[in-house]
Amino acid sequence: MTPLTSLLLPMLVAAIVVFVLSSIIPFAMPWHKNDHGHVPDDAAAQEAIRRLGLVPGDYTVPNPRLPNGERDPDWVKRWEEGPAFVITVIPSGAMNMTKYMGRWFVFTLVVSAISALVAGSIVAPGGSRHAAFHYTAIVTACSYGLGAWPLTIWYHRNWRNAIKGSFDAVLYGVATGAVYMMMWPGT
Repeated sequence: MTPLTSLLLPMLVAAIVVFVLSSIIPFAMPWHKNDHGHVPDDAAAQEAIRRLGLVPGDYTVPNPRLPNGERDPDWVKRWEEGPAFVITVIPSGAMNMTKYMGRWFVFTLVVSAISALVAGSIVAPGGSRHAAFHYTAIVTACSYGLGAWPLTIWYHRNWRNAIKGSFDAVLYGVATGAVYMMMWPGT
């Protein structure tokens, strides 16, 4: 077993590499250009939502509100007639990218630490660098890539976006695996 303390530097470097890579991909690669559709009139849509006075949070329309409410004939009719949608209302005000990027970096550290914990419990110090690559790449790719799939299944998020996100996750996994392979502690 490889002590976690000997993996602190590779964890940090892997998190930084993924952070930088994830900052470049959305702007440099063409596959994210059409991740979100456009409504015909942004201002009208915003005004309609604003009039409802919704506080920040997640909403489903129509919402059955009660257990087994989806069996209510009125709800069934409204669902079938549509449109049905899920929205997230974000707090108003200036966008604080520092907060978002800070949270994202903490998340990259958490994923990197989980990868180190898994690989460190399997690969000994001075062990196979290929195995270190293999385990950290797989854990990292799964950690970043699989979260969108349940949202796609249950909340009708776009399958194309889940697949593209999984492709990004594989890139993050390969990058993380390369860092651990190069920096795996010796005996």
